[in-house]
Amino acid sequence: MSHAYVLTNRFEPVPANEAAPPDRPVVEALTSRELASLGLADKDTQEALHLLATAENTYLDALPRCFVGSFAVPDKAHLSHEPFCFAFYLDKSRLVLLDEGDTCARMLDDIAQQDHVMQPTAAHCLLELMKLLVKDDLTFLANLEDRMEDVEESIIDRGAEGANKQMLAFRRKLLRIDTYYQQLVDMASTLAENESKLLTQEESHLFHLFERQAERLLKRSLTLKEYSLQLRELYQTHIDIKQNDTMRFFTVITTLFAPLTLLTSWFGMNFTNMPELDWKGGYPAVIGVSLGIVAVELVVFKRKHWL
Repeated sequence: MSHAYVLTNRFEPVPANEAAPPDRPVVEALTSRELASLGLADKDTQEALHLLATAENTYLDALPRCFVGSFAVPDKAHLSHEPFCFAFYLDKSRLVLLDEGDTCARMLDDIAQQDHVMQPTAAHCLLELMKLLVKDDLTFLANLEDRMEDVEESIIDRGAEGANKQMLAFRRKLLRIDTYYQQLVDMASTLAENESKLLTQEESHLFHLFERQAERLLKRSLTLKEYSLQLRELYQTHIDIKQNDTMRFFTVITTLFAPLTLLTSWFGMNFTNMPELDWKGGYPAVIGVSLGIVAVELVVFKRKHWL
């Protein structure tokens, strides 16, 4: 069912059984079938909107008499899930949101709960919608950074065997959100340029301000992406240190028993004229020499901090 508001100094809902007044700016959420029956745009534009409604891409196309575009909004709670997608049509007096569900209608209700609309125009309503889409994103990015800091501390303190999977998940999330912000910046930039002159100068300025807001979110996400790379390097450094410690341990053990190996090889030759073989004290002497060598090596290794 269509969900429509007339724009005055506030959102005035249009009853479902009534048509919106043609001389007032209108914003409405429609399905593809309702858009076709409305006859708002030509067939090519309707087909384009239908395709954009399911496109996982935030996109804007400036036509001579209107703007058409789409939003692919990531689910901040579950960034690995499919994004919420819808299309829109904007001209001087009408904003149409094409959504097969009821999410756009609920967003319009949220905007309507504001006490007033700064400018009762369709373009300003689109701006308010875009602001709503990024409303809590700074908090989201801050919480994501806190979780990344927890992973960093776990790597430093305990090595965090499962940190590699967590860092990969962070990187995938940031890649998706980074793409979304970049596309938002491009969309706001195109609207601010206003090459088709569909917007007023003040509306263009407001979209330029939103562009700067989206750029700040983009820079923050890029900073977090670099942080994720630093976490990966920290984790790899920790792995390298553990491997080096293991190799040092085996090197010390090998060095420790190398002189003993020489002794056993030397006296294992069993030549006939080796006097030590017939000496009664030969066996205790070899034991004493071996223990002495091991003791001296242990002292040296301790002083050099190899143990």
